[in-house]
Amino acid sequence: MTTKRIAMELRIFVISLVVLSAGFGSGCKKGVPTGPDGDQTIEISGLILNSGAPFAGVTVYLSWDGSKSTITGADGKFSFTNLAARQYIVTPSMIGTEFSPSNYEVGGATRKDLNFSASSASTGSAVGRIAPNFAARDQNGNSVNLYDFHGQVLLVDFTADWCTPCRAKAEHAEEFYQKYKSQGFMYILILIEGDPLVWAHTYGLTFPVLDDNRQTIYNMFRQASIPLPHVLDRNMTIRYKTEGWNQSEVEDILKKYL
Repeated sequence: MTTKRIAMELRIFVISLVVLSAGFGSGCKKGVPTGPDGDQTIEISGLILNSGAPFAGVTVYLSWDGSKSTITGADGKFSFTNLAARQYIVTPSMIGTEFSPSNYEVGGATRKDLNFSASSASTGSAVGRIAPNFAARDQNGNSVNLYDFHGQVLLVDFTADWCTPCRAKAEHAEEFYQKYKSQGFMYILILIEGDPLVWAHTYGLTFPVLDDNRQTIYNMFRQASIPLPHVLDRNMTIRYKTEGWNQSEVEDILKKYL
């Protein structure tokens, strides 16, 4: 074998070792969990206390880049494991209860310190408050109670038959409802002037259209004009409220809590 041939084979051998070494270096590292697609996974967990004692039986929802739920055990603890490293919102939910903080936003890293304290709920109509309960008759004559939908993400909006923007929005309302209803979404429309049956029939609406011609409910949430959409999270906390209708803005908020 010539000197030139030996040098060539030696060069090939060295290159092979470098490539092989690079391949091993890019593989899984011990102690870093990965999902089926090879992405790193994270864990989100915490504790809920009520008057300093563990609070069992609280439903805790995970939303935004993933949708899951769990229930606190006798020790008041909850956890979500094997999650993709993305953005999440963690929201505890129990009817008649408020939590401090009301939720946590978690961005792509393991968190094991999400602790909440619980107390009896107080209500209000501003963003960040738990919405007050109400009841009214729908287009079918049935009594509808807001808190019957506790645990769902709600769009509660006010409308009237003389309102031109409300009529334009109503043309697409059923389509909007159908798009998200399988994800735990409910649309509730409150008619402050007009006939709910006529309104629902005119626009083909299958979600509740409530009769509020006495404006009892509207006076609980009133601002200067309608439409007046509210987005409520799964614990009835108002996360969005504005006069007028911006569908893309409303959808962006909804997607955070579904």
